[in-house]
This record gives sequence, C-alpha cells and structure tokens, in this order.
Amino acid sequence: MKHLIFFFIIFLLKGNASLASTQNKIIVSIGNQIITSYELKNRVQTILVLNNKELTQENINKTKGQALNFLINLKLKKEEVIKYKITSNDKAVSNHLNNIASNYNTDENGLKTIFKNNNLSYELFLDGIKTEFAWQQLIFNFYQDKINLNEKEIDKELNEIVAKQQQAEEYNIAEIEIILGNNIDNKKKIEEIKSQIDEIGFKNTAIKYSTSLSALEGGNLGWITSQALSNMILNTVKKMKPGDISEPIYQSETATFIKLLDKRKISFSDINLKKMKNQIVSQKRNELLNLFANSYLSKIKNTTLIKYNE
Repeated sequence: MKHLIFFFIIFLLKGNASLASTQNKIIVSIGNQIITSYELKNRVQTILVLNNKELTQENINKTKGQALNFLINLKLKKEEVIKYKITSNDKAVSNHLNNIASNYNTDENGLKTIFKNNNLSYELFLDGIKTEFAWQQLIFNFYQDKINLNEKEIDKELNEIVAKQQQAEEYNIAEIEIILGNNIDNKKKIEEIKSQIDEIGFKNTAIKYSTSLSALEGGNLGWITSQALSNMILNTVKKMKPGDISEPIYQSETATFIKLLDKRKISFSDINLKKMKNQIVSQKRNELLNLFANSYLSKIKNTTLIKYNE
C-alpha cells in the first residue's frame, strides 16, 4: 500500500541560506534510514569538487535537488541490502575507486587526500559506493533465475551472419538512464540532464544522475556488437557519428541518453564467435537486470514512508 508522503521541504527552498551555515539535523526520514543536513551538504560539495565546479551559492542551489534525490535512492537501497545481509565485493569497490582516482591522475590514497583537502567525508563517499555494489548483488540474487535468454536463437543469428559473409559492427557507447515519473517532472528531468551534459560532460552527468548499473563507470558500456543491442538502441546509434549524443530513448519507466564514443566494422577473420556470443548474452542479461533494478527501486520507493522534516 502506498504511504502518504509529506512534503515539508523548506530546507531545499531556502536558496539564500548558505549550505555551510546549516546546522546538522535530520531533513528526511526514509523507513528506518535518515538523511542529515550534513550528509546533504557533503554530497553537494562532493559533486561540485569532483566535477571541478566552484562552491558558489548558485552551483549549490542547482545541485541540491539531485543530490537529495540521490541520497533518498541510496538510503532505500541501503535499507534493502541491510535487510537481506548483502555486502559489497571489496575488490570491485577498490577497482572502482582507482578508476575514479585515475580521472585525477592519482590512486585511491590520492583520492582520499583530495577529500581531506576539501573537508569532505571520504567515509560517506565510500559507504555510498559499497551500497551501490551491494545493491547490484542483491538485484542479481533476486532475479538471476528470471533471466531467460534463448541461446539457440543467438547461435542461429550468428550462424546466419557468417553464412552470408556479412561484416559485423561494434559500437563503443555510454549511457545515462533515468527513471520516469509524471509528465511535468519528466520534462524537467530531461532538460536538467541536457543542461548538465553541456556543463560537466556526459561521463560526470552519468555518475551524478544515471540509475543504470553502469553509472558507477560513468555510464560506459564499452564495445558492444550490433547484435547485442536492442533494436531501438541499434536504430539510434546507426544514425550517429562518434561524439554524438542521442535524444532520450523512452522505454517503459525509463529514458536513456546514448553517447556514441566510436564505431568500427569487423571482418569475420578477426571475429571470435564464442567471444561475440558471450558479449551478446552479457549485454542482454545486463539490460534485463537494469529493468528489474529500476522496477524494484520504484516499488520500494512507493511503499516506504518518506517524510521531509522542516
């Protein structure tokens, strides 16, 4: 049963109040989880610092809304991974942190120094990443048995391509996926995504906004063979040039922006069919997991009491 959500969001509307002067207090309760003003302040400043944006009041005000939405989703995910006693993979977390650090020409220890020098909580940042990886594992545990792919059909398709001596195409793409709500909010979300892509780039916007599992990697999906893409996405990227960013592609409860990083044709003398098949299976499986993850998040969001405090 959907609970009534109380919107007392005066904290966010006080745009003239400096974030730095806000006392630490509970601003949102999400089930058994809470968001404090300190957490929101830290999240806002982390976004701005990691995206090389000045800590001006204008930038703070522009970032507050999406930072709060991120934290609400994160708390919902944390509640679930705690309930089901799911933990993150330490190696995966460490690899991800080093990938982030490489963007600043440093390593994980250097990343910690960046946080320290900017008076940011590295512990909160790390906890968020651990929660995201644990959430991925939770979704996989819940839905792995519901992912039914017809591998015989995939084999048949590959064999037909080989028989016709067709060339295969691969696309190096990145994505930003957002969950849709009502029509008015959707329009605002789409415009905000476009604005952020212009301001801070596609990768940073993916990290900040995307609900896809690829968000942790800046939306990067890597090289994907054309056979692994859905018809809707394939028909879009076929018309794009490297560097192009698509208009939102609407599917069920989501909208997805695609950036084409590069593309190439592959002759069959260079193709490992087993590797291609594995790539197709992996991509289709990840698409289904994303759908399950978004659906599950929407479900728990609609059945959890979210109370905004004055």
